[in-house]
Amino acid sequence: MKSRFVQEMYRFISLHSMIEDGETVLVAVSGGADSIALLYGLHTLLPHLNCHLHVVHLDHNLRDDSASDAKFVEEHALGLGLPFSGHTVELPQLMKQWKLSIEAAGRRARYQFFESVCDETGATKVALGHHKDDIAETVLMNLIRGGGSSGLKGILPIRDGKFIRPLAGFTRSEIEMFLDSENLVPRQDPTNTDQRYLRNRIRHELLPLLEQNYNPNIRTGLIKTTEILGTESEYLDSLAWEAFENCLLPPSDKPHIILDRSTFQQKHLVLQRRILRHALSEMAGKITDFSFDHYQAILNAINGDRPNAMLSLPNGLLFRRAYDQLIFERKSTEIGNFIYSLAVPGQTYIPEVNANITAHVYDSFPTDNFSMPDGTYEVILDYEKINLPLIVRNRRYGDRFQPHGMKGTKKIKDYMIDVKVPRMDRDQIPLLVCGDEILWVIGFTTNDRFKIVSQTKKYLHLHYG
Repeated sequence: MKSRFVQEMYRFISLHSMIEDGETVLVAVSGGADSIALLYGLHTLLPHLNCHLHVVHLDHNLRDDSASDAKFVEEHALGLGLPFSGHTVELPQLMKQWKLSIEAAGRRARYQFFESVCDETGATKVALGHHKDDIAETVLMNLIRGGGSSGLKGILPIRDGKFIRPLAGFTRSEIEMFLDSENLVPRQDPTNTDQRYLRNRIRHELLPLLEQNYNPNIRTGLIKTTEILGTESEYLDSLAWEAFENCLLPPSDKPHIILDRSTFQQKHLVLQRRILRHALSEMAGKITDFSFDHYQAILNAINGDRPNAMLSLPNGLLFRRAYDQLIFERKSTEIGNFIYSLAVPGQTYIPEVNANITAHVYDSFPTDNFSMPDGTYEVILDYEKINLPLIVRNRRYGDRFQPHGMKGTKKIKDYMIDVKVPRMDRDQIPLLVCGDEILWVIGFTTNDRFKIVSQTKKYLHLHYG
């Protein structure tokens, strides 16, 4: 191997089992010092790593000369005999579209680009150029923003088993020394000194101030802190995963996660927050856009007095408390008022609930291998008490009916509260209506006035599904 730098890089990769034999590894290269050192270090190690490298570069189009960075990276890739993939995005437009800061939008755009090239090339790893100084800066950034132990553990050598950081064991000065020894001249990105960005202010103002006036070894101290908190966070995550599965209720046919509220409330607050992180991560795939305030708002809804509560969350998610169920789901278009005539006999499709209602009329009770339905998704009503046409619609203000087995009437709203239908679901429940009379609250019960009796001579048989 050429140098001690490359030898230490190989030891670090091996220690963390970053690269397996035969893997294709994307090397994210901006053209700056860190990524150029990463590229040349990995290229030198190719005979030892037994992998394939593919260079990638994303142009954020934030500067007039940004295209020259892409050409610079492509020339280095070709000079090393490596394949290259480049792409350009209009980051200012993405910021507006995604409603994110420039740093957050840039990060999302980069990772989307990495994933797309992985799909195209079959790459299973993405090598990033983060190093020790980046870790120290990240810890201070998360501390300033109010991050918990998960945020203070900094940048991990491997994330999600896919994103690897072979330079995480090196300082910026060690990287620059390697470049000098190899006569490699990186590109200088002027945005790295732009004081509008928090990371740059931490790098050029806060860290030097702390080193000069408080602790000359502050970077080393911060990195040790990340190692300690990282180990503790891994342990807590393992406990939280067990607790998450303990709270998890069986899935239904909808793409959501449901937790049992009483079981959740029995857990320690430390585990509760991590359970929420697990749920959000399962739904969104990443949790970088969720802040402490989001978790606190969810906890307030869980522990509050209102049995029904709803929160809009980042990444197109909703949290709902529906009595003793804690529901995480994706936002969907709200169902408006709908109304359809029911074909009797025949079949009627209700697109808003993606279901059919099938109607049959009999002159006698169907007795062959037939048991009386329970009135939820299948009913038999006294046809002679019904005047056509029949209508299928969702609820309207003032709706009332006489629930099966009751003497008096009840408002549909009150009935749905009594049977604990979540508020968000109430407008999705179809009702079978005859004039002003509700015959059937589909999925729940029928109107007692239309039940069959010994004198019934004609039967309306309905099936929903």
